[in-house]
Order: sequence, then C-alpha cells, then structure tokens
Amino acid sequence: MDPLIAYLTGSFRLSTELQCFWMAFQGSMTVRSGLNRDRSMHWFHAFMASTLAAYAGATFANIWMGRPTSMLSNDLNFAFCIVSFVIVNKLPFDLGYRLGKTLPVVIVTTLFAQLFRAMGVIKFCDIAHHSFRDAPSGYYPTPVFGPILFATMLGNMGGFFSKGFHGHLKDGMPWPFQNGFFCATFYHFFVHDVEGIIGITLREMLEGGAKSLGMDNRTFAMCLVSGFMNVMGILQLPRFFGPKFTPFNPALLGKIGRLVPRSEVKLGPKSPVVGPPPVVGGKKKN
Repeated sequence: MDPLIAYLTGSFRLSTELQCFWMAFQGSMTVRSGLNRDRSMHWFHAFMASTLAAYAGATFANIWMGRPTSMLSNDLNFAFCIVSFVIVNKLPFDLGYRLGKTLPVVIVTTLFAQLFRAMGVIKFCDIAHHSFRDAPSGYYPTPVFGPILFATMLGNMGGFFSKGFHGHLKDGMPWPFQNGFFCATFYHFFVHDVEGIIGITLREMLEGGAKSLGMDNRTFAMCLVSGFMNVMGILQLPRFFGPKFTPFNPALLGKIGRLVPRSEVKLGPKSPVVGPPPVVGGKKKN
C-alpha cells in the first residue's frame, strides 16, 4: 500500500522529473499523431504546438493569479519539451514515435501525465485557497469559487488557446471542465473547508476510510483525486472506452453497465490522440 500511496501523492524519488518528462512526451505524441501525422509541419511549428499541448496550463493559468508561469520558473518543463520532441520526431527509423504508440508506453505515458495533472489540480487549489482564505464572503466561512475555478482553468487553457472560446465549448462541457470541477470541488471542501457544513459533512462521511488507511485528510483526498484521474486517463484511451467517455453521462454508463459491445456505444469518432488531452491547433485534416 505504501508504494501506491507514494505514487498517488507524487512523493517518490524523481517524481517531478518523471511527471514533467512524460507530460512533455504526451504533448509531442499528441501533435505527431494528430496535426503533424503527415510530418508536413515545420519543425518549429510542431515543437511549439507540442509544448503547448503539454504545458498550456502551466504557461497561462498562473496569469489569473498574477504569479510567474512555471514555464519560466521551472527549467524542467521546457527542457523535457525539447528532449521529448527530439525522441518523438527525430530518432532514426522513427523509433521514438513507433515505441510511443505501443500499448505499454501509452499506459506509462498516460499514468504519469495524469499524475502531473492531478498534482496540478491540488497545487492550484491550495494556492488559491491560501490567497483568498482571509477574505471569504459573508455567506460562507470558506472561499468557495476561487480555488475551484482556478484549479479547473488549469486543464482548460490548452483547449481555449488552441480552439478558441467557442471552439472549446461548442459541444457542451468538455471533459477537462467536468474533471476539474469534480476533483477540485471535492478536494477543496474536504481539505480546506474546516468550518463550513459542506466540508464537515464530507469528512464525517469519509473519515472511516481515511482512518482505516492511517491517512490524514489531505493525503486521503490527494489519493482519491489522483486515483480517479489516473483511472479515467486509462479508460479514455482510444483502445478502451475512448476520449468521449465520462462517468458523468448516465446514459453512457447505463449502456456500458449492460455490457453492450463497444461498437454499439456511441462514443464519437476515434481520436488520433495518444491520451486525454485535446488536439492542438485549428481544423482537423481529413
């Protein structure tokens, strides 16, 4: 159990380095499998698209809080973008890209990229709460919307940047919004809401689970958020339920629960993307 907890909380040796590399690798594979699948893009165009596919949230989200972006303050992010781009696009015999498409590498890529996203949701929720906690509204003892929205925006900056506001939202609430709202809301109330009725009720409902595992509230909440995002990352791979799968769609869950063959479950067109992130850029090529 201890190794699993260490993984889910990102508290193992070389955790930061592994998360940064595989996040960058997923961005490079996303562009190479999508916009640049015919290798017609100029290398610099492809490199910048790969960087933003991986780190659009890290590039733009902190602007909302007037904080420096980690793309400038953390050398690992950009360094691994360079390394992963070379591996995916420049190795002889296209070896990096071919290996990146194999199922074991896809699963490893997805797990570490999802761990990176989970730690981002937690970190951004913490940052916003500590910034706003001394000035809650007069109606609830804990600031509610700021921490949740800030953490949610982290996963949606790529969609807004690449598709535009209307393009990102035209088909309804995209998965990054669903995931962000759910995970950030749970984590924020469970960990930060020490006086409000929502947080107190949540902890009363789940305190047995945390105590049985010998965890404090924050570690328990981190494990649940991280575990949920890791499982969803695997389920949304094209080889499984596909990127349109969401546990918040009762009709879809009903079909899957009746063991209907995947060919009869309308998940939308197959995506060339290796993992959950949206395709970066403009119109899809036919």
